[in-house]
Amino acid sequence: MTVGARSKQTKHDANHYGLRREAAAGAHRGAGWWVSLRRRGHRIVRLFKDSIYGSGDAAYREARAYRDAIILAIPPATNHEQAVLLRKNNRSGISGVRRVETADGDVWQATLMTNEGQKRENFSIAKLGEEAAKSMAITQRRKWLKALPVTHLAYAHHAAEVARHQFGEELVPLDDIMPEARLGDAEIEARIRAINQRFDAARPKRLRVRVKSYTKDRVSIAVSDAGSPAGKKLMHLNTRGRAGGKIIEAIKGVMKEAVATVYDQNIWLWFSSEHVNELLDPQTFDIDQGFNVLVIVPEERLRSHAEQRTEAIDYARHEEQTI
Repeated sequence: MTVGARSKQTKHDANHYGLRREAAAGAHRGAGWWVSLRRRGHRIVRLFKDSIYGSGDAAYREARAYRDAIILAIPPATNHEQAVLLRKNNRSGISGVRRVETADGDVWQATLMTNEGQKRENFSIAKLGEEAAKSMAITQRRKWLKALPVTHLAYAHHAAEVARHQFGEELVPLDDIMPEARLGDAEIEARIRAINQRFDAARPKRLRVRVKSYTKDRVSIAVSDAGSPAGKKLMHLNTRGRAGGKIIEAIKGVMKEAVATVYDQNIWLWFSSEHVNELLDPQTFDIDQGFNVLVIVPEERLRSHAEQRTEAIDYARHEEQTI
């Protein structure tokens, strides 16, 4: 997938439905991909930043996976479900059934919007009586509703295809004209929350290292995992009496301690071998300008990190039991 603008013709296809590219805007707002969907009255919005996933293409793939997870978990409402929802001004307790004053007298009126237009039929209260007219209006609307082909209210081609394959069993007429058939808000929120937690946990782990001298004879070394909330370590180095290579070696020592505190020694060894020599090259390093880098930690290094933590926990428990 090449990052770029989408045309009106493609915005609803599998590659673009629910996805929108946002360009970078200054130093504090980076580029990324927005996911924006509506499902049963719930607006679902999430931004996948290039800086978190390593590139625009990687952010796009994660955004698309998130969109797909949402549309696979939450079906769009059907036209039958929409037809039985009560409006705020409804007084009859039945959607599409209301008491109306006409030139020929008061009636109970049944209405239903279909692909062919709106169906409408009146039942005279003067001729039938209040209860009978209302009952006949309800019966007529139920008859129309059962005859109406059931479809998902998915207006984009991709969403409609997913709904048809994933939730085809829902395309049966409702047995009643009351709104209880609608998927509950609490269940929808629980499904969205579970998906958000899964994608939060799957975010690539990052390492941010900032080195800069703000005052004479003093260097700040800040390390964080760029999380939310972030795990971080801020340390300061007194450079008085040191020069050139001695300062660089001292900075390396402090960085090593800070990175090992935020992550562990294994992550420091990786960062040192991949980045430190270039960042602290004596020919190019400027202590006053410093540097601020953000890198993605490889998954294999994180697995080693997790294994080491597990071993440490197991060892500590063993020691406690021995004591």
